[in-house]
Amino acid sequence: MILNLPDNIEQLKHLQGCFEVKAYLKTRSSQQNKALHLLFTHISESLNEIGETFNYKGIRGFEIETTWTPLLVKEMIWKPIQITMFGIESTTKINTNQINAILDVLTKYFGERGIPVSFPCQFDLWVKEINHQGYQHTMYNKTKFNKK
Repeated sequence: MILNLPDNIEQLKHLQGCFEVKAYLKTRSSQQNKALHLLFTHISESLNEIGETFNYKGIRGFEIETTWTPLLVKEMIWKPIQITMFGIESTTKINTNQINAILDVLTKYFGERGIPVSFPCQFDLWVKEINHQGYQHTMYNKTKFNKK
């Protein structure tokens, strides 16, 4: 049984036995999750626009040059900073304060190189959703017809 304390403390009084109490820290919301992945997309697009490439050296004797993707940004830029700063490997385990701290590092790093980085806002998410659904706004021309 999972209860939110102290709201449900009264429910425990009538129960007998041993109880284990665990604190669950709030991690990011689904909106923050969407924004975080949109941030990865913005960074990858910005890097590609200025001609930066990712060089993969994991195949013995070969180096593969490729464009940046949101997944590469997450795995090769965001996660190493996250692990170094907080010792947390999964992005699902970080909270808002930790996201802000990592974002500060990225903003400074990319800002010094002329690449603006900011956490996406609600408007950015709406635009992405509209573009994803293929919505196109159509303007209709209103023509006046004169009666004779």
